[in-house]
Amino acid sequence: MGWTTVLYWLLRRRLRSSWPLLVITSFGIVTAVTLMSVGAGYSRVLAEGGLRHTLASTSPRVLNVHLITQNRPIGAPDYAQLRSAVEGFSESRLGYMTRTIERYGFIQGSVRMLTTTSDEPPPSDAPIGRPFFLTGFQEHSTLVEGRWPLESPVIDGDGLSIEAALGKDAARQFGVKPGSRVELYPFTNDPSQRISVTITGTAEPNDSDEEYWMNSPSSYFTSFESGDQVVVPVYVSEESFFDGIGTKYPSLVGDFTWFLFLDTAVLTSTMVGSTEKALKGLETDVNRQFPRSLVLSGLKIALKEYRRALNLARVPIFLFVSLVVLVILYFLIMVVGMLGRFRTDESGILRSRGASILQVSGILVLSEGVVAVAAMIAGPFLALLIVRFLLASTVHPVGGAGGPIPVVLTSDMFVMGVLGGMLSLAVLLASSINRARMGIVESLRSRARPPTLPLLQRYYVDLLPLAALAFLLWEIKGAEGFLTRDLASGDVNVNFLPLFVPVLVLVVLAVLVLRLLPMLVRFMSWWADRLAPAWVAFPLARFARDPLPHGSLVIILALASALGVFGASFQTTLSVSQTHQALYSAGGGVSLSGRSLSRLASQRLSENESIRTFSPIVRESATLLDVLPGEPAILLAVDPKVLPDITWFREDFAGKGLLELLQPLRPVSIDPSGSGGGASSGVVIPGDSTKLGVWVNASGLETGTLLTDLNLWARVHTSEGRFHNIFLGEVSKSRSVITGGTVKPDPAGDVSAWFYVEEDIKDTVNPSGEPFRLVSLYFSRKSFARTPPGNISLDDITVKGPSSPPGGLVIEDFETSGQWTPLVNEGRVADISQRMSTPARTGKAGLNLQWEETFKDFPRGVVIPSDPLPLPAIGGPNFSEGQIVRVRAGRILVPVEVRGTTDYFPTLNAADRPFLIISLEPYKRYARTSALERVGDPEEFWASLQDNADRDQAMASLQEAVGGFVIIRDRDRAVDTAQRNPLAGGGWNGLTILSMTAITVAVLLTMVIHSLVSIHTGRMDLAVARTLGFSRLQLLLSMALERGLTAIIGLVVGSVVGIWLSRWVLGFLDIDPRGRPVIPPMVLEVQEWLVAGVLGGLVIASLLGLAVAMVFIKRLKVPDVLRAGE
Repeated sequence: MGWTTVLYWLLRRRLRSSWPLLVITSFGIVTAVTLMSVGAGYSRVLAEGGLRHTLASTSPRVLNVHLITQNRPIGAPDYAQLRSAVEGFSESRLGYMTRTIERYGFIQGSVRMLTTTSDEPPPSDAPIGRPFFLTGFQEHSTLVEGRWPLESPVIDGDGLSIEAALGKDAARQFGVKPGSRVELYPFTNDPSQRISVTITGTAEPNDSDEEYWMNSPSSYFTSFESGDQVVVPVYVSEESFFDGIGTKYPSLVGDFTWFLFLDTAVLTSTMVGSTEKALKGLETDVNRQFPRSLVLSGLKIALKEYRRALNLARVPIFLFVSLVVLVILYFLIMVVGMLGRFRTDESGILRSRGASILQVSGILVLSEGVVAVAAMIAGPFLALLIVRFLLASTVHPVGGAGGPIPVVLTSDMFVMGVLGGMLSLAVLLASSINRARMGIVESLRSRARPPTLPLLQRYYVDLLPLAALAFLLWEIKGAEGFLTRDLASGDVNVNFLPLFVPVLVLVVLAVLVLRLLPMLVRFMSWWADRLAPAWVAFPLARFARDPLPHGSLVIILALASALGVFGASFQTTLSVSQTHQALYSAGGGVSLSGRSLSRLASQRLSENESIRTFSPIVRESATLLDVLPGEPAILLAVDPKVLPDITWFREDFAGKGLLELLQPLRPVSIDPSGSGGGASSGVVIPGDSTKLGVWVNASGLETGTLLTDLNLWARVHTSEGRFHNIFLGEVSKSRSVITGGTVKPDPAGDVSAWFYVEEDIKDTVNPSGEPFRLVSLYFSRKSFARTPPGNISLDDITVKGPSSPPGGLVIEDFETSGQWTPLVNEGRVADISQRMSTPARTGKAGLNLQWEETFKDFPRGVVIPSDPLPLPAIGGPNFSEGQIVRVRAGRILVPVEVRGTTDYFPTLNAADRPFLIISLEPYKRYARTSALERVGDPEEFWASLQDNADRDQAMASLQEAVGGFVIIRDRDRAVDTAQRNPLAGGGWNGLTILSMTAITVAVLLTMVIHSLVSIHTGRMDLAVARTLGFSRLQLLLSMALERGLTAIIGLVVGSVVGIWLSRWVLGFLDIDPRGRPVIPPMVLEVQEWLVAGVLGGLVIASLLGLAVAMVFIKRLKVPDVLRAGE
């Protein structure tokens, strides 16, 4: 009882005398507890906002469930059992989030369809009729003609009669109208069994983008190819499907699908795990009873991606909060230490009266312990108010229409608060023990001669954090980031090892400051003693004599500024990175894609007033024939003139802007004289020509008729822009009469050496009668046998017609150097075409074509290119400038020369496949000139809108112009979605500002307390300086120099460390939720206004601390101080 009374008396007296210390330490404790709880609560807000964003930015068609049972009997009893089981499983697993269910079924197998009745088996190439039912089909479709099927099916001995409807496009494709009949043959070997289908109407979807059309509407309204068969969907009612087809032919099988339309708005972050289990359980239940069933839903993937993104987002949040708490804890250490030096007599007197270290420590920490416990209780509630009213409103996910994000107290907020309170209590306990171990003598000694080294430095214990940091940096060298991927399961987990590095960096920063700052100040003091005036040398001497308090100020300023720069960069960089990823993946300002893009798309885009400019995009899967032969690549053909105005490009991708990068791809015309060039290159053929021939010397072929038979072709280009191939005949060393054309021996030479092949030019080749051009002569194999190396000579290309002289007009004699170029082959050795005098039939030269590689699938010959060859290209990082590469895209072989390289290009990823970018028009011209296959129509268009265009109206008008089956992406909308993603930096500024405000207040309190304590403990030095002749102004300037030097060192060192820390941490965050590198890579972005605000706040705190010091210096009474010192 006596100890209790004494303890209560001491505690009351101490609280009365040291309440300022208690108030300041209470601020630190409450701040640490609250911020830890805020981190937990804000993480929960991000989880909820991130889930809303993920679900809202994913199409409902993707999220809904497709439950598919395959190859099931279509008889009504079997289907009734199937339906009961499946819908029971669905209700038990996903009933809590299912809005409605639609059923879909169709008949499997080759049910051939004919538009005419026949008693013969249907031909094998007849289209496949696919009767299907889909509940709700009539409500979501519009009749174009006729009516919906109404009559019941009629079953007879030879088959079945039912009514059905067709899609408008399918009906037009097959010439079917309402009232027409089509015949379906369920058994191709028994034509007597047939389903007579009366088409009662044609329909189209009300809205092709409606969620109802889970599969694309084209699956129901248009015919489509499945393998080498054409499938025609035929809509029947569910009753006709089972009461008619199912009753008549119960042995037929079909696929039945249940579309589960989900209400994902009911999901919360705490339900993610259970929902994933429900989806997996549904698939297990269905497959257990009906094997080979499928449960397809993008919700599984979306939730998995969400969990990965949430894990990745929580890393910087908790990392930042932990660093803030670290600074607050250091603030507590400083405050307790400074005020402890001010009140060292307190513990000394207690020790001199017989109290033990433990008893004194308990008395010193008891009051702070009460505050810590109170903070642990109240902190989570204060954090709740901060998150609810300050932070939650800064999170604006795409799915924010569901109302504000709910913020409630959770157990993890209390856990994190207790953790912050315990850390604060541990700091206070350590400081109390350090004070309690000094008696009155040690206390007076430390005041007279302040230690220049802290306790940890005396035994080099401070080097341990430096060693730990070096070990961690070495250990994680080469690591991929804060996330690790399990190769077996594919799950992504947090790698905690790199999380310790930023904390250790700040600890090491403090250690190095305490190590290096005294040396720096001693050097400056030595320099000032010899060169500077007394008012400069005086503060430096005081600094060097007692560096620990000043070093502590430098540390807290450095930590605060480092954290401010880090906080102003990591959130901004993550958010900007999301924006850049959206810009990169979008391609153009508006991107249109789809196989149904017609050839009129260019015309419709040019007619649209909202479109400023556009570029067709041809993206082809290609194969490299050089570098790494056989490696797949992407060949992207674009319009280089307009692309810089359309797409987004970052200069660090290639070290230059997009306009400069694409400059080599801009068209360069070649000399059209002689053999021609430019868009109309080639040898001119008179428009009235009726025959085309060429003299051939086949003596360079090896003997053997079966091995050396080749077909010779001429390719011509008409004024209408059409290309035609003219078969001139077969070429063989052993043959003088050639089928398919006319051959004549050379009257002026050896019959076996030169012969003339000739063919009529049909009227269909050049119906206009205008002059046209010969652009290529090529050979193809007659058989699949191997053709050995050899050479063939050509000379005197001749045409005949009404205007030609007798014997014909030689349009190409190869006497002058023209643009004839060998076609590209697949082999490693290129063919050679050259003018030579030896094989010339007449004149001084002829054209000789030599090959080393055997003939394969591609033609070999010579061509007059419309553009310079090789075609210029921009390559990815896999290529080098000046490199010549042959590329195979389908049946097109094209040589390209890499004129520039870029590490990244919108929509392309060199890590997946190498890419080459070429100009579209030269590529199309070369393909049409040299190949049997033309470049396909573009399935993409990138466009930019007018500056004053209404984007919503522009999107609507584009959709109407190009059709509902074309996907249109608005880049601005994608960017807005990315910027609002709470899991990628969207809305994190609130936490940064709140944390930096708390730290700035802590720094302000530290500066003020340091001013009070330093003036009190150093009042004798100041009084002596005044006695020795220092003016009051000189004392004020000395104090300003001391504080200014402290602030400058702290802010500069902290800013540098903050930038380095930001780069290092963001280097590990440069991954996506799947653990793959972000494309394009992040670039450090710093919010200048936030950095300016943080550094400005720290400067203001330093100035306020200086102002307090100056006030107390002015009020310093020198006689009283000297008298008290005596």
